[in-house]
Amino acid sequence: MRKIVIAGASGFIGNRMTAYFKEMGWVVKTIGRTEGDATWNDQPSLIRTLEDAHAVVNLAGKSVNCRFTASNVEALIASRVDTTRAIGDAIALCKNPPPVWVNASGASIYREAVINANTEQSPSDGLGTMADVARKWEQALLQCNTPRTKKVALRISLVLGQGGGVYPTFKMLVRLLQGGAQGSGKQMMSWIHIEDLVQLVNAIITSENPPQIVNAAAPYPLSNKDFMQCFRESMGVSIGIPAPAVFIRLGTSMLGVDSELVLRGMHVVSENAQQIHFVFQYPELADALNQLAKQ
Repeated sequence: MRKIVIAGASGFIGNRMTAYFKEMGWVVKTIGRTEGDATWNDQPSLIRTLEDAHAVVNLAGKSVNCRFTASNVEALIASRVDTTRAIGDAIALCKNPPPVWVNASGASIYREAVINANTEQSPSDGLGTMADVARKWEQALLQCNTPRTKKVALRISLVLGQGGGVYPTFKMLVRLLQGGAQGSGKQMMSWIHIEDLVQLVNAIITSENPPQIVNAAAPYPLSNKDFMQCFRESMGVSIGIPAPAVFIRLGTSMLGVDSELVLRGMHVVSENAQQIHFVFQYPELADALNQLAKQ
């Protein structure tokens, strides 16, 4: 029976990924701060848990739902870099290490493009806090000496699913008739349904030769204006009051998050998902949102 190790299993994505692989008949082991089959401050438990695993998936990291103060940015980076290094050090000490390691990263690592979407071959020289966080995250992954373990950076876009991520927030805004264009409305929004995300991870770890980088993003990104219109249509709401950038900055400040998360565009698609013959179940935003609205 195949074993997978999931770090950050208590989060929104980790919860669904844990359930998915259990449904698929895998033995699932977890790594957490204070609980799980292994904990970050106990290297022997990390080694025991990783030993003989078919794959490890690292999703651990401080939530981005915070103001980007110096201390918060430092914590965003440290929580990702430190956990990545801990996994790398433990893998290096395994007698039979996992052959594949999928480490989360951010699709914000790319430039903010409007016309042409970024692919895995695009420069990873985006601007902004989350781009810097993603670069440091991936640098930590690349620096790990794991010659018997294939490393894959999974650059994740906006994840749509019930119970976490951005979906509940957008849903609330639409219900309050605040689901209009945000800022200019021209910024691009790349996204992925959570079911496609977990199935993409499955495709990566079962591939004979997985790519080093995979963008977790559906094939058809939209502008923020079109994204919000599609969201309203999925909920049967016809009115959506636009929110100028100044209101976004004020509102996010009151909510304790950074306006970059809303106003900065993300225009990303995946060419490497096609290399491993992955087929999106929800390639169109309307299909994804309509499925979630029925839950």
